[in-house]
Amino acid sequence: MALPRPLSILAALLLTAVACSAPRSELLDSPIVDELRQGWDSGDESFDHSSYTTLLQAHVDPDAGTVDYAGLADNANDLNAYLASLAAVDLTTLPRDEQLALLINAYNAYTLRLILDHYPGIDSIRDISAPWTTERYDVGGYTLSLDQIEHNLIRPLYLDPRIHFVVNCAAVDCPHLADFAFTGADLEDQLEDRTRAILSNPKFLRVEDGRLYLPKVMDWYQADFLSDEFHGSVDRLPEYVIPYATEEVRGFITSHDGNPPATFLDYDWSLNDTAQ
Repeated sequence: MALPRPLSILAALLLTAVACSAPRSELLDSPIVDELRQGWDSGDESFDHSSYTTLLQAHVDPDAGTVDYAGLADNANDLNAYLASLAAVDLTTLPRDEQLALLINAYNAYTLRLILDHYPGIDSIRDISAPWTTERYDVGGYTLSLDQIEHNLIRPLYLDPRIHFVVNCAAVDCPHLADFAFTGADLEDQLEDRTRAILSNPKFLRVEDGRLYLPKVMDWYQADFLSDEFHGSVDRLPEYVIPYATEEVRGFITSHDGNPPATFLDYDWSLNDTAQ
């Protein structure tokens, strides 16, 4: 696995086997890519995600990182109606930020639908057969898998590592699901706010016993934070978190010239259910 830039010894050591086994950012071979790119050039419409925001505000606690799946099940028809609107959208009419907001929302909303399809008989999304690789989610007239939405569209097309702090895989230690839908008009502020909310939370980023503990998603997707082509890329992973972290964490990193002793936090795949 080639390193995208010259890295410190620490950063090289952080390229663990788990990170190397994470899905690659690789563009999907599908006409949907052409439609998305067409929208970059000529798209001028917006998409209404307000019904999805209503559902999220009613059933998501972004501070605790939990979802009231039992309550959401009572509003399953509303969720289904929103998903139907995602399936019917003409992607060529949407400009870039509208597209990215829609794809983030699609990933999260279809993950909620997937959990409801098996709830309450599961303790983790990993109890479901092939949750990420099965092609069963309709977006803009195309049937996709969750992996295709994230790793074959969002990552290679929009090149923004902040998406790893906003897509949610229904796990306790996944960056917390926001209680609002992302929108094209507010996307930049929303990405910044959610990245800051995660990286200022000691659950995901902290100093402990003279060592920096980084989020596990930064282990799995190191290349997105370190590659020149991605937004806001850095030479060393700890440098990425400085603008978002607490004063304690920032001071620890800068006191070590951006290269502190560091490791990654463990990851709990238990279902992020309010009832658990």
